[in-house]
Amino acid sequence: MTETAQSAEHQVVIIGAGPAGLTAAYMLTKRGQSAIILEADTVVGGISRTVVADGWRFDIGGHRFFTKVRPVDDLWFEILGADEFLRRPRMSRIFYRNKLYDYPIKPLNALRNLGLIEAIRCVISYLWVRVRPPKDQSSLEGYIAANYGWRLYQHFFKTYNEKVWGVPASELSADWGAQRIKGMSLWSAVWEPLRARLFGGRKDKKNQITSLIEEFNYPKYGPGQMWEKCAEIVTDAGSTITFGAKAKRIRIENGRPVEVIAMVNGVETSYPCTEVISTMPMGSLLRAM
Repeated sequence: MTETAQSAEHQVVIIGAGPAGLTAAYMLTKRGQSAIILEADTVVGGISRTVVADGWRFDIGGHRFFTKVRPVDDLWFEILGADEFLRRPRMSRIFYRNKLYDYPIKPLNALRNLGLIEAIRCVISYLWVRVRPPKDQSSLEGYIAANYGWRLYQHFFKTYNEKVWGVPASELSADWGAQRIKGMSLWSAVWEPLRARLFGGRKDKKNQITSLIEEFNYPKYGPGQMWEKCAEIVTDAGSTITFGAKAKRIRIENGRPVEVIAMVNGVETSYPCTEVISTMPMGSLLRAM
């Protein structure tokens, strides 16, 4: 048996109450439009949520709030408020062979950990790929080797990426890598921290390589605070969030969505709609259609 949640002449259904879904709902709210938000989990925020356990707050991964796009910055402060953000210095390190390496690379730290001979080998390897770059740079392996040299690739990037993604770096796309470490190379990793120490930090962050930022904004109570506040704003404005709602099917007529069918607490429920915004995995979306 299928239950019908509600019907309307113009109704937007948003699948997912993570950052993308809630931001979409927020932008609709600013235009005076409410939405029905279906969330399979029991909390908002997706992988950017903050979990509370025994009075402690835990982030599901680290999420720095930094962007070169001013409208996005403005949106964050509009939702949460500037007073709820903390400005924090960045400290990232790689644990490799029982030693901690600063990231971005700091020459003295890397030299101390690698040793003079190995550091020289890494520099020579980098200079070599500047002269003879890898023929195939379509994979993440070729892309990183071209920017860091084969030796550093073997030291850090190969094992790290394969451990995180479970796929050989030679099978990962270079386009993906470019988004993660855009503009980065061994030269920039060494020069940017040195330049900042000698001449001060960049005033114009548009020209700053994202992976080399020295400080960032962070909500006082973790990234989940942002999306909890966003959920509060959109529900106060008339939108609804249904938890435990797993979208199963999107019915389309004449090229337009007319209904989303979801399982809610074991009950198949119908949500009539005129528009659908989906943030579910692409494979799941295609199967639902």
